[in-house]
Amino acid sequence: MEASTSYQDVLRFIEGMEIVDSHEHLPFERDRVAMPVDFSTLFSHYCRDDLGASGMSVAALNAFTNPATPLDEKWRLFEPHYRLIQDGGYCRAAQIAMERFYGHATLTSLADAEAVTDAIRKANVPGLYRNVLREACGIRLSLNYGGVDHDPEFFRPVVYVSGHCAVTKQAILDMEDRLGASCGSLPGYVDGVFRDMHHAKERGAVGFKFDSAYMRDLHFKPRTQAEAESVYNRILEEGYGWRDSAIGYDERRPLQDYLVHRVVEEAGTMGLPVVFHSGIQAAFRHNPDDSRPLRLWNLPHRYRKTRFVILHAGMPWVEDAALLAKSYSNVFLDLAWDNVISPEIATRALGNLIDTVPMNKINGFGGDYCVVEKVYGHLTLARRNIARALSAKVDAGAMPMSRAHAWAQALLVDNPIQMFALDL
Repeated sequence: MEASTSYQDVLRFIEGMEIVDSHEHLPFERDRVAMPVDFSTLFSHYCRDDLGASGMSVAALNAFTNPATPLDEKWRLFEPHYRLIQDGGYCRAAQIAMERFYGHATLTSLADAEAVTDAIRKANVPGLYRNVLREACGIRLSLNYGGVDHDPEFFRPVVYVSGHCAVTKQAILDMEDRLGASCGSLPGYVDGVFRDMHHAKERGAVGFKFDSAYMRDLHFKPRTQAEAESVYNRILEEGYGWRDSAIGYDERRPLQDYLVHRVVEEAGTMGLPVVFHSGIQAAFRHNPDDSRPLRLWNLPHRYRKTRFVILHAGMPWVEDAALLAKSYSNVFLDLAWDNVISPEIATRALGNLIDTVPMNKINGFGGDYCVVEKVYGHLTLARRNIARALSAKVDAGAMPMSRAHAWAQALLVDNPIQMFALDL
């Protein structure tokens, strides 16, 4: 079916924009160009999940992504499953990137895999990130989730704080060694967590991330210091010498809950947002019910000065996330990852969100990748999806073209700058 004139208009407008990418997990360029790469690099992150879902064994997956595995063996393992995942969003993004940078829209033989391997190895040199992120993608800046030392030419860091809240004896010892201060009591540990947060901000961090939904549900009950301290004391004293601590994960919840509340509140005083993973989980065999976004409701309700960014807009529970964003002025949504999980669902979800929440509430694109070339593939799909959602509103008479352009500007530039107070 021929694309509408309004779709073509919106897509041209979006393709001409220099955007802000709200979510990546990219390594240093110097680390990437030191890595051994081959065609499997393009079909690793996220494609690995679909390969496993299609029936590829864990042993085969590990061999496929192992640099030491010969190319012909990689192709033998990959080819039967490649045919099964080719039409999904994960693989489509990989193939768009492969065609743009390495000249193959798809792989049909070992010879194709060898040709792509030769091309990706030649391109794996300093300047790769500028070629992909700036020249091909038109990305002005990316928020990179991890450490604070990544190249400021391309990135601003968002650092993880969930590890501080999922306390172990080793985490306490590491905190003491790093700070040179005592964490023999819970107040001492909380002070150490706050010092880490402030130090991260001083070094350029623009937000804090919780990935707790991979380990537990997202409802963090209000707890007293006494409840939390009882657990903290058990962690400190139950394990010693060759004896492991016997405290279970669920038994830690009062301490985890208490620390999440303290970190969220402190982030608000610092003026930095907190970002919560919600919705679909990467890899295999998680409990999806843990990551429902509505479980978070009491945090924005209690901590009105803190900005909350709900990652992936709770995909597939987008309506739940929209309800939070509609109910609380300090809740925002981020569509990172969504456009490759399912381009169709992401397009419908954006159309629903436009109907539901104010324009300043949604980040439109985050690649959420560890492989830099795939950011281009994801962004290509995201641009098309955003153009489809906005042009559908224009064609339905719900907004004029000028408003569609204004929404695109908000989704891809203005909103991430404002949510994370970026210095652009």
